[in-house]
Amino acid sequence: MKISVIVPAYNSENFISETLDCLLSQSLRDIQIVVVDDGSTDGTGKIIKDYAEKHPCILPVYQENAGVSAARNKGIDCAEGEYILFLDSDDLLSENALSELCSALDETQADIAVCRVESFGTDCKSNPVVDSLVKDKHIGCYDRRLLWNFIVSNKCYRAKTLKESGVRFPAMGYSEDGAFFMEFIHTAKPEITGVENAVFRYRRHSDSVTHKVNPQLLSDFAKSMDMIYDCAQKNFDGTEAEKQDYLQEILYKNYSALINEFYRLLWISDGDDSLICIRERIAFLETKMSSDTKKKCALLVKDMGNLIFSKNEIAENPVISVVAKNPDEAFMNSVYAQSMPLFEITDSKKNAKGRIALKFKGNERLDSRLFKVIALLKNSSKTGFLPDFLIVLGAKILLKIKK
Repeated sequence: MKISVIVPAYNSENFISETLDCLLSQSLRDIQIVVVDDGSTDGTGKIIKDYAEKHPCILPVYQENAGVSAARNKGIDCAEGEYILFLDSDDLLSENALSELCSALDETQADIAVCRVESFGTDCKSNPVVDSLVKDKHIGCYDRRLLWNFIVSNKCYRAKTLKESGVRFPAMGYSEDGAFFMEFIHTAKPEITGVENAVFRYRRHSDSVTHKVNPQLLSDFAKSMDMIYDCAQKNFDGTEAEKQDYLQEILYKNYSALINEFYRLLWISDGDDSLICIRERIAFLETKMSSDTKKKCALLVKDMGNLIFSKNEIAENPVISVVAKNPDEAFMNSVYAQSMPLFEITDSKKNAKGRIALKFKGNERLDSRLFKVIALLKNSSKTGFLPDFLIVLGAKILLKIKK
């Protein structure tokens, strides 16, 4: 058996057929598809059963609901292929992906092959960090670009190396893939190669886990990053200076994710408890950061300035005031999805508290980056003197160009 593809599935009846069809239509035919039903309560189990009856290459596995990590770990135990790839039950691969990945591992005798990533669903975009990685035939274990690509499904593993390493997915509800990947990197010291002609297609959902920020999610993320930091500290090969630089990159990655994936979504977080968790985590990270890392982190929040960790306080001290009379639901949703969250909403410019006041009709759908770009332009010495309406116009033009 050339490759085993491990598919954890939980209540995936809307997508799993498309994922299985994608695997069955791969140009590489010598595959085993291990589908682990993690105690689904919808029609997922029946779909898996029906597919398995028609296609001998599909191995259906059932377990009581224990989470995606347990499902993937069970899949590893069942895998018979020379190589292993993990694919979630709503994601896809390009038609030649498995063939390209296996050929690269055969040719280079590497332990991991990394392929390109494209998202689809609510938007469609590639990952520039991964696009850079996959051009390299030999990728070092401590290549910093790996820290910015924790996605599990764009990596194909040599099964023998993975199984003998003893590394398994930790029992977490979030960021378990990063902890797994980096522990394997830091302990097994695998040979890694890039594969430019294979594409993992990641489905983006408008209600994805990162759009439901809560303390448990933040706790899992913190545990994952601490595991990565501690494992790197223990196993790093290189000079002390190189080690410290690498550890600082982990801290910077941690801070960046806290800001961009959590703090910037504060209006759709689970109350101020999440903000308190973010504040405490940032304070902890800063105790370990060098002055250079702190400067880099400051650039990540340039549009916001001082971070505020209370929704009520933000409403009293906003950077931006959104002025709109009788706004509709679509407009409000696009406002609360803004990546620059230090704003208030008011129906009168006279009552606006922010230093930037933006007037809208209330029926538009705003680009989620609009407020961030406006704030950056307003804070710039080159453009900050311009009136607000020109700042807004300039921001919209920039966003059209960036698309």
